[in-house]
Amino acid sequence: MRILERWLKQYGDFSIDPHELAERLTMLGLEFESVQRLDTRYNGFVVGEVLTKEKHPRADRLSVCTVGTGRETLQVVCGAPNVAPGQKVVVGLVGATVPRNQHDPSGAPFVLSRVAIRGVESSGMICSESELDMGKDSAGIMVLDRDAKPGETLASYFGLDDVAFDLEITPNRPDWLSHMGVAREIAVLTGTLPRLPRVKLKESAEPVGKHLSVTVEEGENCPRFAARMIRGVKIGPSPRWLQNALRNAGLRPRNNIVDITNYVMYECGQPLHAFDHALLRGGRIVVRGAKEGTPFTTLDGKEHTLPAGAVMVCDGEREVSIAGIMGGANSEISDATADIVIEAAYWKPSSIRKTAKLLGISTDASQRFERGADPGGVRYALDRTAGLVMELAGGVLLKGVIDVYPRKIRERTVPLRVARVNHVLGTKLKKPEIVRSLGLIGISESGVKGDTVKFRVPTFRVDVEREIDIIEEVARVYGYDRIESGSGATFSFRQPFPAVSREQTLQEAMAGRGYQEAITNSMQQPKKAAMGGATPVRILNPQNQDMAALRTSLVPGLLETAARNHNAGNLTLRLFEIGHVFRIDDGPAPKLVQNYLEEERLCLLLTGSSAPVHWSSPGRDVDLFDMKGDIEFLLAKFALDKSRFISYSTSKGLTDNTLGIEIQGSYAGYLGGISKEVRGLFGLERPVFVAEIGVEGFRRDIRKAYVPLPRYPKVKRDVAFTVDAGIPAASLEATIRESATELLQSVEVFDVYQGEQLPGGKKSVAFTLEFMSLERTLTDAETEAAVGRVVAGVEKAHGAALRSMR
Repeated sequence: MRILERWLKQYGDFSIDPHELAERLTMLGLEFESVQRLDTRYNGFVVGEVLTKEKHPRADRLSVCTVGTGRETLQVVCGAPNVAPGQKVVVGLVGATVPRNQHDPSGAPFVLSRVAIRGVESSGMICSESELDMGKDSAGIMVLDRDAKPGETLASYFGLDDVAFDLEITPNRPDWLSHMGVAREIAVLTGTLPRLPRVKLKESAEPVGKHLSVTVEEGENCPRFAARMIRGVKIGPSPRWLQNALRNAGLRPRNNIVDITNYVMYECGQPLHAFDHALLRGGRIVVRGAKEGTPFTTLDGKEHTLPAGAVMVCDGEREVSIAGIMGGANSEISDATADIVIEAAYWKPSSIRKTAKLLGISTDASQRFERGADPGGVRYALDRTAGLVMELAGGVLLKGVIDVYPRKIRERTVPLRVARVNHVLGTKLKKPEIVRSLGLIGISESGVKGDTVKFRVPTFRVDVEREIDIIEEVARVYGYDRIESGSGATFSFRQPFPAVSREQTLQEAMAGRGYQEAITNSMQQPKKAAMGGATPVRILNPQNQDMAALRTSLVPGLLETAARNHNAGNLTLRLFEIGHVFRIDDGPAPKLVQNYLEEERLCLLLTGSSAPVHWSSPGRDVDLFDMKGDIEFLLAKFALDKSRFISYSTSKGLTDNTLGIEIQGSYAGYLGGISKEVRGLFGLERPVFVAEIGVEGFRRDIRKAYVPLPRYPKVKRDVAFTVDAGIPAASLEATIRESATELLQSVEVFDVYQGEQLPGGKKSVAFTLEFMSLERTLTDAETEAAVGRVVAGVEKAHGAALRSMR
């Protein structure tokens, strides 16, 4: 939303520096995107008069013109077909920066210089709307009014000696979508309430009801509909002040009637629409719901198919406007219009939001109605528009207003406890100070009972409903920077440490392993969402196709993150994410919504070097075993000793060399290397390894008990077995643990060998075994007996042969 300083000063003068004003309003809650002087962009552009026009001697499509600029006469070569002697035009002088190069696809600005064009010198440029970035017309030059004075700066002619504030309006403050709404906030700074322009109307004796009737069939979606009628208007261009105001606010002037409705909308926030009365069949307006599939052409010439129930403004026979969004081409104002009907209405926000979404239309009007316009401001906006029309377009205003408003929307009354204000804010404010502060923003006192004050909330403040909302307003007006901040803390050494969530434990564990946390969007393209192997949940009203389905896996999101990092040159990554995934599921798993399963998962991603590059070692890239080691660390962190890795078919279609993860005998997740095909889809060239585990598998109640340091020494033994090449080392390790006594403390694989010294189809797997007793020092006989049990168990279970032992 663009707000203009000169426009704001119409409602109350102030002398605050623009940047200081932006800073102080920011403290009141407004969000400023930029503050800019409009005239600096057009330094070096002046009004000129075309004195002569001659054909270029060496180019059929070029003209050689002499242009008077008040101080000097310039020769300018011009390619526009509409240039003619006597015209007042915009001239860019040598050294000026043209805002937009219409011959450059990027439209980059360029600096004017004195040049020879086909052998004829040109000292400047006669500009088009497009080149000045004031419109889209690039077919010819911009022709100014005849009363324009040669030599006048472009900034002065267009009223650009102004400051523009570009605001980002939050959805809960539709009142800020107007100059009057911002002026109310400035009142907090100046202490003076803003003044709306007074409206005085002269009505004829002829009643409006003689020529127009209004019927509202959609009372729920249209609580208020008001209309006035003016006969004998003259359609034409708006005066320069009005065109300048709209253009500086970012709108394109069209004609005096349309410009007035836009001006009033930007002034007080109430969208309006003007109909050509001659095109309203039967002289009727009927507000009703549309039939599904009805075709309708809007003012911009686009054809739409109306959804069922879309609220429409109709005449006696057909639809003439999409309520609160855009008018129809079949009733628009044209040069032939003589009698007009002005509409001002209040529409139910959810109705406008739904229709605009279904039709894919977003307009200034719909943005205001979606958030919630002011039902109490309808009549003022209607009268203000009628007054400006009579002033700028003439005509006769028919007597009376048609105002269909069966259930008046009253101002809300909200009680406020002064003690509650001070308790929440930590202030010591008195009742009069609170009343005065709220009065500056239009929230007035309506009664007092003890410590409680009742406040009347104006209808333009749709966001203020409860006591806490009023307290927030007190804080805004009083000043957040004036509220003293204090802190305190208590310690109790008798209480146990507070419980740490499972997710926090996972986050801390992964951060300790050198991983960085990522947060990716849970909405994805349907194809990417289906990569996880499950049926994704489709979104009914997606913003776009890139967010049309809910993710079934965290892996695609982390792959996109890795691809962006790789493109930026960051090739070594350790990423993790804890998030929810969704899928359609008909199984017995418990669900909040039928057939829709939601799970929380942990996803890890590894790629690049396993350690920082150093001159002392050649380094290596990460592999599957690095990922497996990180998973083993996590399992140990949560004391999940009853877990194992197995060759598991995940049917995910994302990974090769996949290992399944089992916890307590149940499938918990998987790890593996991303397949080359999938890496290609994301533009990843280097190997990438991922793991995805259900968070539910990690224990919540990790109880740690103190264990004293061992008093007796450990005894190590190395054993190597020759087994079939297809037997995994994990199976051998499991058998060792099952065969051993409680003296076995740890088992580690330290060598796997296949080669000439072994028969074909065989391999050697070597383990280091550690034995220890908590009660005594082990004797050699006890150790040998324990090792013997292990060897016998492995030989029996796997047909292994002891290759060596030491």
